[in-house]
Amino acid sequence: MRNEILDKWLNAGAAPLALRAKSARSDREIPKGGPPPGTEAARARQGWGPRDPALPSVKRVAGRSPAGSRASQFGAALAAAFALTLQAGAAAQSYRHLSSRWAVQLPDQVTSKTVEAGATPLVSVDNLTGPITVTADGGSQIRFTATETIYADSQQAASDAQRDVHLDVTPASDRLTLYVDGPFRCGDDGHTSAKCGDHWGWHWDNPGYEVQFAFELHVPAGTRLDLRTVNGGDIKAAGTRGDFAVRNVNGGIDLEQMAGSGQATSVNGPVTASFTSNPRTDCLFRTVNGKLSLYFPAGLGADLSYRTVNGSVFSDFAVAAEAGAAPVSESRNGMRVIRSSRESRGRIGAGGPAIALDTVNGSIFIHQRK
Repeated sequence: MRNEILDKWLNAGAAPLALRAKSARSDREIPKGGPPPGTEAARARQGWGPRDPALPSVKRVAGRSPAGSRASQFGAALAAAFALTLQAGAAAQSYRHLSSRWAVQLPDQVTSKTVEAGATPLVSVDNLTGPITVTADGGSQIRFTATETIYADSQQAASDAQRDVHLDVTPASDRLTLYVDGPFRCGDDGHTSAKCGDHWGWHWDNPGYEVQFAFELHVPAGTRLDLRTVNGGDIKAAGTRGDFAVRNVNGGIDLEQMAGSGQATSVNGPVTASFTSNPRTDCLFRTVNGKLSLYFPAGLGADLSYRTVNGSVFSDFAVAAEAGAAPVSESRNGMRVIRSSRESRGRIGAGGPAIALDTVNGSIFIHQRK
């Protein structure tokens, strides 16, 4: 039953709730005996998609789900929120003092490369610990810098980190994949059981080291994005026109000057997205602990679904609530206030793409860009 609830949450586009993967150094919530077998479902439960993922589609919100199904998802979200507030949130706090917790810190290792990828490539960055920053600056080249920092309990553990963890760089004519590989991937597709069992399987949850990768990329404006990290930093992207799928666990998401459509989900962190043109297809923005802030140009037409448990919904745009939904109850600081502790739906303008907004502990702000 726990896996069924988790799968429902993941299929709805949320960041992984079972993976509290605070770091390879700290207490990771992984079953004894190692991770599950190398299936797609196993990857999803650990928060990692296929090695070369296509951008996931966002399911259009159309009609209400049966009450029982909605209740089960709602209950799962609340349970996850309480657990993550106490545990995964604490991991994010402790990470801020990372360098002081280790006896050894190796000098940074920097990898820089420029690749030709056309005007509309897919850029995929699959990280575990560390921030990701993407900036669109035109052209047909992708330029990236990956800064690797190793912290360890001892020199031997630092040597183990150098041996165990590495960055896979896979360029192609229309895409670039950056994939941080290591013991935490055991059970993922592409790793043989012999490799994980012989060396990684017995110590991967407490190896005595932490490896952080900080990514900075400059990409063509038409780039499509598939970005994910778990600990140790925010994900930021600016100026891209392609579709996007952005996932974080212990950190925020900040999308600026975007002109595509897609999804941005976190667990512990705020989600902000600003658009230079209104989305043409469906979008999803979700977090558990944090606020949602969306900025759209004038003339927005959208079909909204929105919910917050501990917070309110604020909108610069007039929202026509569907029958039975919570009406606009007041105005605060010039914004309309919609109070709703359950999923509600409304329409902005003449309607349009489905935009789903969902948080548990935080408010939702729908701004009109000035």
